[in-house]
Amino acid sequence: MDYPATFEFNAPERVARWRVVGNLILSIPHVIVLYVLGAFSLVVDVFSWIAIVFTRKLPEGLAGVNCMLIRYSTRVGIYQDFLKSSYPPFDFDTSTQDNGKDPDVVVNISPELEGRSRLSVFFRFIMLIPVIIVSFVWGILWMLATIAGFFAVLILGRWPQGLRKAVVGVHRFNVRTAAYGSLLTDKFPPLGLS
Repeated sequence: MDYPATFEFNAPERVARWRVVGNLILSIPHVIVLYVLGAFSLVVDVFSWIAIVFTRKLPEGLAGVNCMLIRYSTRVGIYQDFLKSSYPPFDFDTSTQDNGKDPDVVVNISPELEGRSRLSVFFRFIMLIPVIIVSFVWGILWMLATIAGFFAVLILGRWPQGLRKAVVGVHRFNVRTAAYGSLLTDKFPPLGLS
């Protein structure tokens, strides 16, 4: 299924054993930035909702802010899940297409700016209910796979391919649902991990 928000990850074969704890500690500055950006994103979402409901258009600047936040949080999430060793950049580029500053994590989003569905956007919070339910299930899978991955990386120095694929799939699902939830598209996100 071709969806307007895509995520690709070039996973390294091996991960240093200390990364299972080190990445969490080293990501603290990113978590602080994400907290502030998340609060700002709520304001952007409200303005986006108002703009689309009244004009059927999403201003490009508002779309760019949400694209940046989705890209940035995905890069940090991949790092926190000790799937990669290179530190994610503090990159706040509001373009919709990935600028390549983190070549291992590529998030491209093609927001729908014109001809939006007022009805779909007006009732977006209701339409997100099935996504939230599925997100809860995938969140449990992510947690179990990450715990198993923790021990695998600690002992083997690498992620088992199936576990890594599951965790990356949950991140892919999160990118698509974030694009839908932040009003970048009216296309309902696929609920699978591929």
